Amino acid sequence: MSCQNLKWSTSFRYTTGNSYKVPEIGGIYKVLRNDGEKDKMTRVYVGRAFHLRKRYLEHLSPNEQNSCLKRNLVNEDCYFKYALLSGEDNRIAAESHLLKEGTYECNKKEE
Repeated sequence: MSCQNLKWSTSFRYTTGNSYKVPEIGGIYKVLRNDGEKDKMTRVYVGRAFHLRKRYLEHLSPNEQNSCLKRNLVNEDCYFKYALLSGEDNRIAAESHLLKEGTYECNKKEE
């Protein structure tokens, strides 16, 4: 699946207070990190969710299992953007395409 036709939201700071900006429906999302270079963000994580807002908040919870993502969200200036996408098969295909297209440091298998 090509991701060219997806309509991505604008990026916004990944904080609990911004959860209202995330819809309560399905889609795919990216977590990005601002490393201080103008207009450049580092790709941290890509994922898919049946319920985007719930997943957004799960990543911020103490129960987050991905230590790389958790470390970035706690210690770095991270941002979130999403694209609405119905159907789990479509979300799986889009996520797979994004992972093949680029490197997301926290999507790597943890050892």
